[in-house]
Amino acid sequence: MTIANGSRRAASMPLRRVAVALLPLAVAIALAIVGAFGSYVAMGLPVRLLHFCATAIVIGAPAFGISEALRLTLFPRARPLWAALLTAAALAPPGAVVVQQSLRLFAPHVLPYVSLIELTLQVLVINVTIGTASWALLREADRPEERAPAREERDAASTSGALRAKLPPALRHAMILALSAEDHYVRVRTDRGQALILMNLGDAIAALGPESGVRIHRSHWIAYDLVASATRCGVQLNEATLLPISRAGWKQLREHAERALR
Repeated sequence: MTIANGSRRAASMPLRRVAVALLPLAVAIALAIVGAFGSYVAMGLPVRLLHFCATAIVIGAPAFGISEALRLTLFPRARPLWAALLTAAALAPPGAVVVQQSLRLFAPHVLPYVSLIELTLQVLVINVTIGTASWALLREADRPEERAPAREERDAASTSGALRAKLPPALRHAMILALSAEDHYVRVRTDRGQALILMNLGDAIAALGPESGVRIHRSHWIAYDLVASATRCGVQLNEATLLPISRAGWKQLREHAERALR
């Protein structure tokens, strides 16, 4: 059971990740059909499909794994474009070796006419194209929904005080998504990362103002931007973090959803 059916953005993230995972295979099929890089001369369509799809899987699997590892460790929200391009470039040389071995299996007669450097450049072009497209897909899903100008002004005004002053400089202008009490500290989760600050949770919530979010538990507060993705089990911030919702918090979420539908 969800608070609102408007959680399409949160629900679309898994679908986008599936699309990113399948993107190399889709590109491989397209390359095989058009006979890219002169392959139409050396191989028939069935062999081209085998060659391009096999290399796409072998090269794409570690690329996707590296991207997911970066997302879980360094970039919990949107992965920067430079990281996607760096991953694409780093995998080009080993990818060229994979292509070379595939050619050795499916079209050994072309090996004398293509160098490893040429294959590296070809793989680099494909990797950069797929990496950029993947970055754009995930960036769009990670981008917070736009709010009305008046709401943005109230949010900026209410969060310009003691709370943001305690955040690291890199997070002071970030969108605050959730607060969690940890002993005498508050963990502030933003769209650019998180930080632990010395502050009482009640004071932190007061600094944000009642129009910014809702307290879902005695130890947790979330911004209204996350309300649509809340379920009775809690609010899933990422694969490793689920914030619980108390009965009182669930009641407040339902009341907020009812007011939003009026």
